[in-house]
Amino acid sequence: MSDYITIRVRGYHIDQHGQVHDRAHTEFLEEARWTLFENFNAIDFFSKLDLALTIVSNHINYRRPCFLNDTLEIHTRVMRIGKASCKMEQKIFLEGTDTVIVDATNIFVLTDKRNYEAIQIEGSAREKLEQLASSS
Repeated sequence: MSDYITIRVRGYHIDQHGQVHDRAHTEFLEEARWTLFENFNAIDFFSKLDLALTIVSNHINYRRPCFLNDTLEIHTRVMRIGKASCKMEQKIFLEGTDTVIVDATNIFVLTDKRNYEAIQIEGSAREKLEQLASSS
């Protein structure tokens, strides 16, 4: 199980070849991550601690093109919470199918907003990330 959103492909997502542009895929993935974080109040929670979730690695595999008016499901799940980083997996499916359009792996760190340095994931910060992971 994973948290997911749906997005309908619009004209402004399309490139000159009539397919969804890679920039749009990146935005779809970002929207799904923000939705997951918002659903668990993670943005406000970490902000009150002067922390930010910072993506440090983003690996995207483009498996199949998608086109105007396709409806996509973007599934997001926390895979692993380590001592200093968190691994997240995302997949974009053609709605209602098991056809994978894109799969991605993201690595996040918690950044101290006062000095912009990555910190260990512990205490209440770890508990909040575990809430996100348990929803997946």
